Amino acid sequence: MTWQEEEKFLAPWIEQAREGRMLVVSSLRAAFAQSVGQPVAATVVYRMLERHGWRKVAPDTRHPKADPKAQQAWKKNSRKCWQIFSPPNP
Repeated sequence: MTWQEEEKFLAPWIEQAREGRMLVVSSLRAAFAQSVGQPVAATVVYRMLERHGWRKVAPDTRHPKADPKAQQAWKKNSRKCWQIFSPPNP
């Protein structure tokens, strides 16, 4: 595909991104393979996105409704199962 054809192909996904929706590469890859008429590797799609200035933005590592106080309380009151039990020396 030429640069202009790729831009035209990516136009609907640009609109989704502007609305704040997440881009799923597997669906983009399937649509790209259908438009090209042959199967394509995921790296082809990633390289195309990189050429057009897209970058990977991962979702937040914390849930927006997470409660840090409740997490700390759970940590304080939970059993420490990860500590290794060592028997007394004979």
